[in-house]
Amino acid sequence: MFEKILFPTDFSEYARKTLDCVAGFPGVREVIIFHVIEAARSPRGGGEIGEAFFGNGEGLLKEERRYLESLSQDFRVTTAVTTSSDTAGAIIRTAEESGVSLIVLGARGKSLVGGVLLGSVSTAVLHRSKTSVLFMRHKIIEELGERTLEKFCPMILYRVLCPVDFSAYSDSAVDLLVRTKGMGDIILMHVVSRGESDDEIRESVEKARARIEEIRDNLSAKGFKARTLVSTGNPASEIARIADQEDVSVIWMSSHGKGWFRELLVGSTAQMVATTAMRPVIIIRKPE
Repeated sequence: MFEKILFPTDFSEYARKTLDCVAGFPGVREVIIFHVIEAARSPRGGGEIGEAFFGNGEGLLKEERRYLESLSQDFRVTTAVTTSSDTAGAIIRTAEESGVSLIVLGARGKSLVGGVLLGSVSTAVLHRSKTSVLFMRHKIIEELGERTLEKFCPMILYRVLCPVDFSAYSDSAVDLLVRTKGMGDIILMHVVSRGESDDEIRESVEKARARIEEIRDNLSAKGFKARTLVSTGNPASEIARIADQEDVSVIWMSSHGKGWFRELLVGSTAQMVATTAMRPVIIIRKPE
């Protein structure tokens, strides 16, 4: 369960709206609002230095803290600031030193036509973090040059898409899913991505359907509302497509596994899902 959250902020409108999602995440007991001041090179050759003054940043940090506290009294809110030339590294280091169980990042994006892209910091955290990461995604609508953000929060767990590959890591992600408070409908999904012939693909689909229905039955016995989907094709594309088709509130993915899940560690599948899916994506990290 995600009781302690690290929320890196850059004081943007997007970050402020993502605070709503942090406040709405079930089971949270502590939130650390974190800001990284970008280090710069000293003109006198004295190495890297931080900005001499934080300026109005300190006031903005306090403002975000007060705003988050106004949304809920159920958890403790603290703030932290550091100076670094490696923003992603500072986020990851702070997460590990503070013992947080989840990093929440706002995934910035372009228009629907131009495609949605992760920022450089979010991408680096995706590749390097050993802590679970939630990439918040907002529906981005452009009309007459004005952008509005339609939030999925605070009901982020009302309909969860959980891809599984039947590995121990995948099982661990499902186990964490059912131990997280406030869980709504669960859609279990498996993608058959390989097959030498149509018969082999059909056989793989049938085997996957039997195994995923067994997981569903176990969840149903525990009182969860769950259903299953088995598809074929490119895993990242299928996950993003089904997420949109089913109008899910979040995609819940393991970070390791076998087959195509193994690619998550180097980022190809995870990055594709986080980049193309118009939904929040949570990457579950499980220590080796």
